Amino acid sequence: MTTLLKYTHHDTGMPGLIRSVYDAALDATRWQEFLTRFATEFSSQTTMIFGQDFADRSVEVTGGTTSLAAHHGVGEDAMASFAAHYCRTNVWTEDERLHHEGQLVNGSKFYPDEYLPRTEWHCDWLRPLDLFYTLAAVVEKRKHRSFNVTAVRSKRCGPYTTEEELRLQSLVPHLQTAFALHRRLHRAEALAHASLSVVEGLPMGVVLLGEGADMLYVNGRARTLAQSSGLLHFSDSEGLSATLHADDLRLQAAMRAVVSTPTGAPMNAGTGMRLRSLTDSELHVMVTPLPHWSQPFGAHACGAVFISNPACAPQSLEGVLRNFYGLTLAEARLAQALVNGLSLREYADQQSVSIHTVRCQFRAIATKAGVARQTDFVRAVLTGPAMLQMADRALVVR
Repeated sequence: MTTLLKYTHHDTGMPGLIRSVYDAALDATRWQEFLTRFATEFSSQTTMIFGQDFADRSVEVTGGTTSLAAHHGVGEDAMASFAAHYCRTNVWTEDERLHHEGQLVNGSKFYPDEYLPRTEWHCDWLRPLDLFYTLAAVVEKRKHRSFNVTAVRSKRCGPYTTEEELRLQSLVPHLQTAFALHRRLHRAEALAHASLSVVEGLPMGVVLLGEGADMLYVNGRARTLAQSSGLLHFSDSEGLSATLHADDLRLQAAMRAVVSTPTGAPMNAGTGMRLRSLTDSELHVMVTPLPHWSQPFGAHACGAVFISNPACAPQSLEGVLRNFYGLTLAEARLAQALVNGLSLREYADQQSVSIHTVRCQFRAIATKAGVARQTDFVRAVLTGPAMLQMADRALVVR
């Protein structure tokens, strides 16, 4: 039989149980602690949180990123057999019409106690575990799926009482709030992790900026470019800075400008700058606000600094730009060069073509992308779905 935990006087009873509900909502590893307290409060050997699908009589007993499932006082083998077969023999869940969100399930009222020993559910699953009575709260019910917090105890302990039902009913609103909070937090966490994986896969350095122009995240490529060029520095106390004083003044002003863009206001195009050292190291830096409507890199990031080396920038973005914006090969090469930090004049000189030709190509690119200026185009590419598509492909290859 499971040993019931003892708690300090101020942490026992329903107040302590309610506190543990919200602790678990904020820290998923603590649902087990809640179930242990729940077992103590309701004199039960076994407590569970599980999902019930009435359409096919299946159950969900393993927690995922945004799902809820945990158990106390019952072994893994028993839970596995419950999920594989015995959930379909559970006489307490035979009639879906009796299960309503926010209400309780008292097994003795749902199925007569005198008939329970004749069932497969009791003979093959409950009795080997020395279980007989159940009291459960239907915390959520969506279409044919419900999530329940369930207590089960031995026949020796007697049926659940009216007083216990009242106590569990008072806990239901807290459980509903905690379940919703758990899902929201863990969904946000999963999206944040996915967003940072995308940022890490981008073919250039990325620094995400918070509301005060503080660094929220720096990807590996940014750190590599800063170290190899000696033109940028990252500090936990001072954030991102440029090595040369004049460059740093421009960089700090640009970062302050982009994070101060009010929510819902038209975005400025951002600021592009070329950093050069006496040893001919070179970096192109684009400081841009992130689009509030899409927030592609996480809800708290207000701006971003994109860093590239024009001399050795990757060319792998060309194919994505062609497909996404419908560019020709020549236009995609120019677009790639602009994203890498080259000016129209520098690209014309590099390709040995006239500036008139390059300007004509850019006008075609701008029309297809729905922008007017070069800085608008670069910002749209860097913060838009084409770049994210590029990162997704890189992650798949890995």
